[in-house]
Amino acid sequence: MQNNFGETKFEVKAVAQSDSAANVSAMRSRIEALALEREAWETTAYVRSNELLYGLIQKCYALYIDLTNGTGDVGAKKVGFKDYINSKGYVFKDSTPLTGKIIRCVFGDRDRRRLSTYHTALRVVVAKKWSLDEVPAKIAEAGGVQELSLNKGSAGLTTQEKAKQALRVVGLHELATVSSDKLAAQNNPEKKGEHAVAVVTQNADGSYTIHCVVHSESVVNAALARYFGTNKEQITNANANAAMEQKKLTQEQLIEAAANEVAAAQAA
Repeated sequence: MQNNFGETKFEVKAVAQSDSAANVSAMRSRIEALALEREAWETTAYVRSNELLYGLIQKCYALYIDLTNGTGDVGAKKVGFKDYINSKGYVFKDSTPLTGKIIRCVFGDRDRRRLSTYHTALRVVVAKKWSLDEVPAKIAEAGGVQELSLNKGSAGLTTQEKAKQALRVVGLHELATVSSDKLAAQNNPEKKGEHAVAVVTQNADGSYTIHCVVHSESVVNAALARYFGTNKEQITNANANAAMEQKKLTQEQLIEAAANEVAAAQAA
């Protein structure tokens, strides 16, 4: 039976099946090509990027050594370091350690979490007193800066670092929302969104009586650090899992971006 174009239905169906098979084959080939490109990226560009990062941490460590117990005129080096900080307009708290200042100067105003990870990694390097030459290899052996940061022994963590790790877990959950006229009377609009510590009494029926609320960063950090100490394993595991998920997400985003570039190039 012929259609208006003089073709039989069988011929049309055969052509359609042929086109479908070609599309299936083309899609499989396209995905295989992308998978191979991803493997190449993981073994070249991704590895190279990490190597460059580890090298920067190594140079940050060298800078730390020069500013602490290095040879030569350490005083003049510190003046030069302060001059650079002033030229960039960076402002640090009195409690900010030298390692934190170095990371900020080298990596600039990047994502706070990333700066915190780099800073903690540098503190691990300093605490372990690795030789300068072995720093990149040691970081790689530890699984990278993220894993090095998360696996840092709690004994070497500052109160602020313990508080940050605890807050990442505590901040995900709400036990209760409390309000009253007396609490409202003490409300300070300038403290909106900030963390505070309350002095409470546990009652016999399981309820709590709030006596006062304290707005103080040091007090909050001390409370969170104490919570970290009594829930260390749970917090460490939760943060490690979150880091792995973030790392996986980042890799997926990079792979997707590479795939989009390939698709765009093929479409052009």
